[in-house]
Amino acid sequence: MEDLTLLEKKILIQRLESLSEELEELEVERDYVLKQTGLHLTGHTVKKYEAELSILKDSLVLIKEELARRE
Repeated sequence: MEDLTLLEKKILIQRLESLSEELEELEVERDYVLKQTGLHLTGHTVKKYEAELSILKDSLVLIKEELARRE
């Protein structure tokens, strides 16, 4: 991730909103896919979802921390 201290507050807020929406969509997708009873999923698929969710959550935390630091 790029240096957040160089970005304007407006840009950080936009990214926060965008990543929050992306996280919500990914969680809905994951829940839908994992609840399919007739579908066999490999462990790789589950790990892929978890890795993507982790990256998004980490990015959100970093942006929130930067915004809090500026206040």
